[in-house]
Amino acid sequence: MPPQAKIPLVDLALPALRRLSPQQFEQFRATTEKLVAGKAETDLFVYMLRKIVVRHLERNFFPQQRPITEFYALRPLAPDCGVLLSATAYAGQENATAAYAAFSQGAESLSHAAHCEISWLPPDHCDLLRVDVALARLSQAVPQIKKNVLNACAQTVAVDGVIQEGEAEILRAIADTLDCPVPPFLQPEKATAPLPMHNN
Repeated sequence: MPPQAKIPLVDLALPALRRLSPQQFEQFRATTEKLVAGKAETDLFVYMLRKIVVRHLERNFFPQQRPITEFYALRPLAPDCGVLLSATAYAGQENATAAYAAFSQGAESLSHAAHCEISWLPPDHCDLLRVDVALARLSQAVPQIKKNVLNACAQTVAVDGVIQEGEAEILRAIADTLDCPVPPFLQPEKATAPLPMHNN
């Protein structure tokens, strides 16, 4: 299945999953967590897909739980930004040198906005558990901070001038998790209207 089909498939599955009983949902949540944790290699996209599903279902089963805004400045979230940007860079590049170049591209503007350095991390310091904690904290920020973080992630994957399908879907998933609009260059292209036919 091509990467660009997976998030739409999640959207199609959500209405049926919302019909689960609370007990079935708890079992589903625990099972999907084990599936992601049991992968031999870190797969950021699979993790983000699972997070999208669970986040939307939690809103259905626990409507009283609303996200609370706790961060009005980017500086306290600098370590979390480092985790997310490092993980995004590793996911989109084949080697550490290319990953560092990608990270630097995204971290530059974010470091300026945070008035502090966004630190580059080794792979074992930006694993899925740390990414989960970072996203949880970033989701409690005001919308402008979320937008800045998402734009930095977009710059990270666009360092080589090409955004691969898998990279674009990771960005879509991060945007969904942060409740932030998807950057315009990731929007699907509208079908071009057919040209009118003229009889000679």
